[in-house]
Amino acid sequence: MTKTFICIASGPSLTRDDCALITSSGLPAIVVNNSWQMLPDAAVIFASDCCWWEEHYSTITSSAERWCGDEFTARRFGISCFSSVLPGSYNSGQRAIELAIHLGASRILLLGYDCTLRHGSHWHGNHQPLANPDKFSVARWHDEFSRLNAIAGGVEIINCSRYTRLTCFPRQPLEVALSQ
Repeated sequence: MTKTFICIASGPSLTRDDCALITSSGLPAIVVNNSWQMLPDAAVIFASDCCWWEEHYSTITSSAERWCGDEFTARRFGISCFSSVLPGSYNSGQRAIELAIHLGASRILLLGYDCTLRHGSHWHGNHQPLANPDKFSVARWHDEFSRLNAIAGGVEIINCSRYTRLTCFPRQPLEVALSQ
């Protein structure tokens, strides 16, 4: 049986309407960083960056499980840690997909995975006072997602973002992907 997860990053293409469709689908969602604000009933909030947790941990009102990518952050905030199998550079959106695979996903739908700055940095604007993406980080993301796709091992990953520059995953409108 196919176990579908939805991973929601913070690209500017993410909309409240998309999140309402996710909520009504009943499928488990892993939200990245501030995207928990768009989908407070998500199953998991994932952020790799300790600085993000320092800035936001005390303001999260969602009952979602909280996951990070390193033992120090996990101990500091009393949250779960996911250790990636991929060496090298990474981003939280990439690690959220890896976490979905770790949790048993055989199919993953992506939203807010724009991988471009053409329409801004995030649906919520720039992080304050944290770092924000630039053209170098966006270029790095493309490589990181391609490396992930190469080891996904039969897991179907579909990018349902309304617009995206990420080409390593097939694309499909969210409504179509949810109907399958």
